[in-house]
Amino acid sequence: MKTPINSPPTETKALPTLLSKIPKGSVVDSFLFFSGQLELSLAQYDRFVCAHTTQYVVYEFWNCLIGDPKRIYNIATNEKFKFNESDFAYLQENWPKQHGEYIRSALFFTLNRCSDTGYISSGNLSLDNFNRVSLAALNSFKAPKNFHLIHDVDLYESLIKDTSATHTIVNVGKYDYNLFDEGKSLGYEETNVNHNRLKDILSQTNKKMALIYKNNKRLQEHFENTNHDLIFVNKYGTICSPSTASEVIVANF
Repeated sequence: MKTPINSPPTETKALPTLLSKIPKGSVVDSFLFFSGQLELSLAQYDRFVCAHTTQYVVYEFWNCLIGDPKRIYNIATNEKFKFNESDFAYLQENWPKQHGEYIRSALFFTLNRCSDTGYISSGNLSLDNFNRVSLAALNSFKAPKNFHLIHDVDLYESLIKDTSATHTIVNVGKYDYNLFDEGKSLGYEETNVNHNRLKDILSQTNKKMALIYKNNKRLQEHFENTNHDLIFVNKYGTICSPSTASEVIVANF
């Protein structure tokens, strides 16, 4: 199923490998939810998906999208909603302050589609992804019945909490050393991730858990002294050698 949201750098191609490891009928908790690309696809293939985010603006947009996508579409395509190039940076900084959840949701969609990074609060203006195809995906969106949305207060507390899920996925994206987290500037829609805490949770949990990362040597070194499986995945989503991998699934199952 196609998401109307343009995926930021956390977009993953690991779906085929995940489907091979997570049986049909499984209940999947998916964390760091944003674009819905992975979660909607899992739901389409008969997995029961609970999508988790700690960022309320992400939760609000998807809640509105599930509730009334045509209302978001009508606002986003209204002549009065158009903005000039000079307004773009201002809207990126101030969009969550606008009144009305559907106004904010229309801005979420529009800024996402007009940003070259796929984020809402950052990136340069690019209209390549704001087109008839993306608007049609917005207007016709209908969430699968086996897809559910959850707003969490804390990522790590939610990861260790007992749930009915059979599998847990964290679509992390890029790995770094967390050296400058205190001074790091994040957009309203972004979540800072402590990779050491994720590693500890994965090592200590009784849950079947997988972390999805972009491949790099530092990431491989980070997990080299653990008992976790490192599954290397190429751009087509199939298992491959470390040298040709674009992503790594770090799993305990």
